[in-house]
Amino acid sequence: MSSANFKVQNDVLNVGGGGSASASFIANDSIGDVATGEDLSSTNFKGCAGYECFQVTPYIAFSVKEGTSAPGVLGADVSLGTLSRVSVTTSDGVAINSVFVAAQTNAKNGINVTVADANTGLLSASASHTIPSADATLVGGTEGYGLCVFSVTQSGQSPTVIAKQAPYNGVCTKTVGHVVGGVSPTPQTILASTGQLKDGLAEVLTKAAISVASPAASDYTDTLTFIGTGTF
Repeated sequence: MSSANFKVQNDVLNVGGGGSASASFIANDSIGDVATGEDLSSTNFKGCAGYECFQVTPYIAFSVKEGTSAPGVLGADVSLGTLSRVSVTTSDGVAINSVFVAAQTNAKNGINVTVADANTGLLSASASHTIPSADATLVGGTEGYGLCVFSVTQSGQSPTVIAKQAPYNGVCTKTVGHVVGGVSPTPQTILASTGQLKDGLAEVLTKAAISVASPAASDYTDTLTFIGTGTF
């Protein structure tokens, strides 16, 4: 339904309608719609008929930044410095950055945030060695590397919350709580909401430990990819 000069985004035959709201409820009303209805669904499809269904443009906002405090800085990265053979090195809010994931969406069924990495661990090309990543409770003297979600928040006006997802939801602090989820090239869900989300923010900690057998090198590195997907 378009030409060189116009486009009809959606068409419906109706008499009228409008929106109304109170402190606790919101209603969108259609008057005289020929074929109106919501929550028409099957396993693979959902349908919504009537002009009220088209009044809000679908959107998703998503960012990943690093820093010692929110909201972080784009491209700041996370440098773990010199790893210790007697303790776990962690994002600490002082010298080692956290990862801050911010998200919001009007997707009816929420947002899903996944994380994947490039090396299944911290890889040193010069030493030909990888500090492996797996679901674990990290301790000093045993090789390991992973992520955990330290905190989640959202606007008080958000219809739903952004929630930590297993295995990244264990005991996780910036001092002694070192339960982590492993990362691999296969994306895994780390955060999710079940519905529309406003101003969701999560702080993700990076943690690593080495053993006496870990070869020394200055090029241990990994690349993490976070993806936010809205389910409309």
